[in-house]
Amino acid sequence: MAKPWARRIYNSKRWQMARAEALRRDRYTCQSCQGRAEEVHHIIELAPNNIHNDSIVFGLDNLESLCWRCHQAETHDRTDIADGYVFDDQGQPVPR
Repeated sequence: MAKPWARRIYNSKRWQMARAEALRRDRYTCQSCQGRAEEVHHIIELAPNNIHNDSIVFGLDNLESLCWRCHQAETHDRTDIADGYVFDDQGQPVPR
């Protein structure tokens, strides 16, 4: 779920267009496991201090397509969960 300060970005038409372009560019293939991608990940994580930097927010060089599980592994703090597990969409640990 988007952090409150980033919601306007993720609800914008510009984000939807950048997201669609990244998925097309990567042929809907996860750049980590080669599975089916349905998420677009910011390589340089969005933060309140870079939310106005268009190259970080919308730039294709900072976007990669990932499957849901790989995106979970990238976006959640790995120190918060045991090896071999990821967080599901309710925030609960599940086997990877």
